Amino acid sequence: MTDSSRPAPQIPNSAHVSEAIESGIAAEARGEAASAERLFRKALDIDPESASARMNLGILLQGKGDSMAAAAEHARAVALDPSHAHAHYNLGLAHLELGDYSSAECGFREALRLRPEFPEAWVALADALESIGRDGDALAALESAIAQRPNYVGAMFNAGILLRKLGRLDEAEARLRGVPENHPEYSNAMTALAAIARLRGVPENHPEYSNAMTALAAILRDQGRICDAVAILDTVMDRNPDSAIPMSEYLFTLGFSDRLSAEALFAEHLWTGCRIEARTSSWRAAFVNTPQSDRLLNIGYLSGDFRGHSVAVFTEFLFERHRRDRVRVHAYSSTPNPDAMTAKFIAAADVWRDVRGQTDIAVANAILEDRIDILVDLSGHTSSGRPVVLAGRAAPVQMTWLGYVGSTGLTRVDYRITDPVADPPGMTEALHTERLLRLPHSQWCFRPPQAVRDVALSREPSNEVFTFGSFNQFAKISDATVALWIAALRAAPVARLRVVGVPRGSATESLVGKLTRAHIDRSRYDLVERVSLANYYGQYRHVDASLDSTPYSGGTTTCDAFWMGVPVVTLAGARSMSRSSASLLATVGLGDLIAQSSEDIAAIASRLVSQGQWGTKSRMALHERFIDSPLMNEQGFTDALEALFRTAWHEWCSLHPLKHA
Repeated sequence: MTDSSRPAPQIPNSAHVSEAIESGIAAEARGEAASAERLFRKALDIDPESASARMNLGILLQGKGDSMAAAAEHARAVALDPSHAHAHYNLGLAHLELGDYSSAECGFREALRLRPEFPEAWVALADALESIGRDGDALAALESAIAQRPNYVGAMFNAGILLRKLGRLDEAEARLRGVPENHPEYSNAMTALAAIARLRGVPENHPEYSNAMTALAAILRDQGRICDAVAILDTVMDRNPDSAIPMSEYLFTLGFSDRLSAEALFAEHLWTGCRIEARTSSWRAAFVNTPQSDRLLNIGYLSGDFRGHSVAVFTEFLFERHRRDRVRVHAYSSTPNPDAMTAKFIAAADVWRDVRGQTDIAVANAILEDRIDILVDLSGHTSSGRPVVLAGRAAPVQMTWLGYVGSTGLTRVDYRITDPVADPPGMTEALHTERLLRLPHSQWCFRPPQAVRDVALSREPSNEVFTFGSFNQFAKISDATVALWIAALRAAPVARLRVVGVPRGSATESLVGKLTRAHIDRSRYDLVERVSLANYYGQYRHVDASLDSTPYSGGTTTCDAFWMGVPVVTLAGARSMSRSSASLLATVGLGDLIAQSSEDIAAIASRLVSQGQWGTKSRMALHERFIDSPLMNEQGFTDALEALFRTAWHEWCSLHPLKHA
């Protein structure tokens, strides 16, 4: 006999569940997110154990940016249907967004176990693996995706970028061009974008086209092929006149060219800056900042390099050293791959905003809402820069410093922070849209990364020949730089040269060809590929003096040399970016190593070689001099920088006096 007081069990109506899910998918496709979410939840009200409803709700929540809730729904979908490959894939994507890379990897691998032919999962797995530093495994995953879908543009693009990161530039170029190494057109420069697009099978109106070509230009720049890179970027700008990204890449790349005068380079910046500002004038806002000259200031630092990057060694200490009774530190980070250094910045900032993936307007609005008084740009036109935010005037006072050593070309950036040697008064003002604010010593203050602090300073005893070194990134190794090496080697016939960071393949062949044509015997120089950070510092033990690059001088590498007790010889040029090492040398008291011509370089090289190898005692003395100099006086530098901030703020207040009721 049945108990009539108990209700009969309810069996979900599968037709109603399917109808709600399909209607939700259609609503989402129309952009009606709220309606779609309501329909997916209706399906779950009918059948809480519908894996399909859980998965679709999770996808919707992921699209809204609620990765935590999305992960919960995808986890429920996986529990309900463990054999569903897409459920594991979606769970992996949610973990990826949350920064849980280990769990993301597990989700993607399970999806691939259930469905081996799943190129999207291979690409996502590569993203997770790269995020935890397993670049080789990430590349293998991307190659698996391409093998399954040979015309997978996104996978090819990602593989090219990763190969560039690994220093395998010829392979990176081939991937981005979509041409195998044995293809008859592989060695062709192919600066005509239409030809590249045809070979890659990507039409010029494809959304990935501009990104791929911009990345290709960056690879060519890394190989020292500046003219080829500029030609590509010039065409990309013509086809994408409203995109600031290729414009910034174009300007950044031009900075490496030794074929432009300082005036011509500035003209390009001014022209491009006007184009960027023309497209952002409509969303400038009125400021409500209180014009009180001595109040606590909200300082905003805008950067994509709050990570293990050269910018970090000059800024990490600032976040700790700023006097909190004077300033409040806000950070706006576009950093693509946060790491342990990022965590240090987060811990030291008063306010941290992760603005990765946000539009320029959204970033500008966040800065406005935080009532930033002075916005300090640390990236300029580098790949992580946000010039459109600056062009939109996100703060009453805007400055640029450090990451881009020169003018932004933007009239809405008020100041550029520099020093009296990098920009001597009266020398470079006409090459800037910004006014120059000069720190009393150098614009650089260095905190060495942990990896270098235990490296021995002694000279490697196996080599008894005086050896010059080069440690600058290969893009800086211009023909003019090679000419300075040749001048030094000719002036000192017994000396050798060690070049660190030379890409394999065509870049090596090109450099060897230049030195051979100058009759520099191959036995007189060593070319070393890119090495790990610890091994990079160890390379300084093989050299007695470093030769700087021109027209793009070294900054971080010069400080690295000082830390390792190695002197640097530089040619002071006419551009700001040609005088960074001169600023550092002057500040540490080695002004006699600053040359004004190639003849000076030869004379200095001959003098150094005649004095003999730079031994351990000399290295220790320079190391100690560096530590005792303003270049490592963190608090003194921070106080001087705050004084510049206050000067600029006083000026703004004088132009915008406080109105009394």
